[in-house]
Amino acid sequence: MTEHELIEAQCNLEEESRALGISRYRQQRSKWTGILGEGVDEAALPPGRRLLRLALQPTIDAMAGFVASARSGKAGRKHSAIALLSGIDPEPLAYLTLRCSIQAGVQQHRLQKAATAVASAIIGHIEAEGLRKVNPAGAVGLERKLGRANARKLGLAREIYRKEGVAIDWSQRDKMLVGSKLIELATEATGLFELVYSENGMGKRKRKEWRLELNDKAVDWLERQHNRSELLDPIPMPMVVEPIPWTTPHDGGYLAPPPSNTIIRHHTKPYLEELESADMPLVYQAINAIQATSWKINRPILQAMRQVWEGGGSLGNLPAREDEPLPAKPADFEHDEEALQVWKQKAAQVHAANARQKSKRLALMQKLWVAEKLADFPQIYFPHNMDFRGRVYPIPAGGPSPQGDDVAKALLTFAKGHSLGPGGGRWLAIHLANLFGVDKVSFEDRVRWVEENEPAILDSAVQPLDGQRFWTKADKPWQALAACIEWAGYKAEGENFCSHLPIALDGSNSGLQHFTALLRDSQAAPHVNLVDRSVPGDLYAVIAAKAQALANRSDDPKAQPWKSDRITRKIAKGPCMTYAYSATLHGMARQIESTLNDLDQDARRNGREPHLRGADNNRAAFWLAGVILDLVGQEVQSAKRGMDWLREVINLVSKADLPIWWTTPMDLPVLQRYPKENARSVEVHFQGRKMQLLVAGGGEDATSIDYLDDTGGAWQDAHAARSGIAPNFIHSLDAAHLMKVANACADRGIESLAVIHDSFGTHAARTGELAEILRQTFVDLYEGNPLVAFRQSVQEQLTDYPDLVKQIPALPHQGELDLGTIMQARYMFA
Repeated sequence: MTEHELIEAQCNLEEESRALGISRYRQQRSKWTGILGEGVDEAALPPGRRLLRLALQPTIDAMAGFVASARSGKAGRKHSAIALLSGIDPEPLAYLTLRCSIQAGVQQHRLQKAATAVASAIIGHIEAEGLRKVNPAGAVGLERKLGRANARKLGLAREIYRKEGVAIDWSQRDKMLVGSKLIELATEATGLFELVYSENGMGKRKRKEWRLELNDKAVDWLERQHNRSELLDPIPMPMVVEPIPWTTPHDGGYLAPPPSNTIIRHHTKPYLEELESADMPLVYQAINAIQATSWKINRPILQAMRQVWEGGGSLGNLPAREDEPLPAKPADFEHDEEALQVWKQKAAQVHAANARQKSKRLALMQKLWVAEKLADFPQIYFPHNMDFRGRVYPIPAGGPSPQGDDVAKALLTFAKGHSLGPGGGRWLAIHLANLFGVDKVSFEDRVRWVEENEPAILDSAVQPLDGQRFWTKADKPWQALAACIEWAGYKAEGENFCSHLPIALDGSNSGLQHFTALLRDSQAAPHVNLVDRSVPGDLYAVIAAKAQALANRSDDPKAQPWKSDRITRKIAKGPCMTYAYSATLHGMARQIESTLNDLDQDARRNGREPHLRGADNNRAAFWLAGVILDLVGQEVQSAKRGMDWLREVINLVSKADLPIWWTTPMDLPVLQRYPKENARSVEVHFQGRKMQLLVAGGGEDATSIDYLDDTGGAWQDAHAARSGIAPNFIHSLDAAHLMKVANACADRGIESLAVIHDSFGTHAARTGELAEILRQTFVDLYEGNPLVAFRQSVQEQLTDYPDLVKQIPALPHQGELDLGTIMQARYMFA
């Protein structure tokens, strides 16, 4: 294709991307059937939700005032609705009134219909609250059954409310009294609504009636927000021409970028404006080098994947085309309550697994659709931007991606090829072994493993679907198949084989590596491969073995399910990985439980017992999470020291009620800002579902709707800041390392680079050179201590708080690790 044809194709792709985004948004609008049985539920869409949030506090104030005045005992007319609303807090009254009134106002419903809807929503809330008090377990079960409620489900809920004696029966007159009064209060408080007296019908059927309408300002505001939402939400796709280099925080990437185009994702306008004047050429250089890598669709993988999917799926971890069948009900379930409960538990697990499979099917179909759309282009590109820590991401999502899952990455290969040369075959073999999970042994043993399994590898390359299917045994089967095909090319052509495959080098627990180097922790260094070893260190296996020994010795009943070698490396991996990112006990427990659920799903498919053989996964996960939390802290003490120091510092900054900023070694300004609204949590029941609402504080003008332009005042959430500082600081350092690597590769003429935070890949012929760059740039990063610069920036921010400056703790103790030894650490990235 000529350059002109490629540019024209790119313009068409970007136009299609915008059209798909608009179509997706409009479909989302249309599927939200209104709570009044017709039209769109505006309050469920982003603009409507914002409108409701902005109007909520004035409405709460008005309703609280109305109730307080009526109950005060002062002389005056008491509204009949007061007796019916006795005991209901103003927050749910306000929320439910606005939720119904916004839709009614958009649809211009008769006041009677709108008032009835408001009253019915309030009745549902009262009934759900009543059930929660008399039968808490039943309330939880009902909520789970209702899901997204429909008329039939709500009818069943009413039957339960009657059975439990909590049903509310208001007459139509009562509903009108309550609903119309609450709508009146909301109208006066917000200025959003108008009651319009109009004629309806023709001839003798002509009649006048009151209708509830949103006023012109509110309608215009909603429409502007919808139009903006449509344009802000394109479905980005890879490019077929090289992305525009980033030169400012808003200029770069696509030829015709959307209005929301920024180099930093999801940040405040003042920060982005500040970024305009930031001098950060190394940041722009790195992102532009990464997005200049040219890719193409791996046609053999696309063809094989399409065949598997059309044949029913499931091979190579693709999702099955059909749902997993429910287990058969026990024959005598009406008289065997225990058997029925066991069946319900198993059925619930299958339902959950099928829901996950459905999501995976949709994701796979999107990847295949994008891959087929781009398969004929000689090269494709991925424009990139960053999060606020500097971590780099491709903007296109949902299709083939260098940062995607096994399927997404396998569908891609470098557009530019490079002959393997003298050392390329060795790195291709190491990469192939890694994909099969043979990555905890020496490089020499990995090469030997490939040689020993070469017949099966070549069979996979030649007959991926009709042969032995050895590739399906890999940890990452589709990438393994791509590597098998490359290995066959190498065996046929030798060192002259032109390879296009990215050879990945992954960091050994990146977060702990950074803390270990930051604080020169010689004890932890062998575990995270910052010193040379004959075989790679494996912290996950060490922690799993120690946890297993503790479980075997423990008399705690909660440890019982873990005895007999139930604690595997795979189970320990997630909690160990996230320890350096301030993972909590609850977070680790969720990771363990998720792994157990995946193991159990695989066991069901293969007719095996669950991993813990009938034990409660949730309870068992919490016990093991506590054990792993303690063990990692003992093995990698530098991480605990570093996190504790960062938390002390952020506590001081929070006392000044300030966000915190620092500058990375690549000169990127980082702003950690966790706004906290003056809010309280309120529980509301709506259509059988329980919702936790954050209700903002007052201060709005209750007689106008000028607050439609409000951006929301806030101050800092000290708890969120404390939880976020360690992961955000460490992520900013691994992002700085990635940028250093990208720039060093560009300087050496390495034009094809795949990056995923702590994973780097290039052609096999240059992988040895990349490994050297990874080590050298890491040493360079920590020879200058980033904590010194961080502490200085905190001192500058607290200049107006001299008492707090005096309390800034001294830098944490550093160990005796010689950073120079990292240059010989062959398994640091392996």
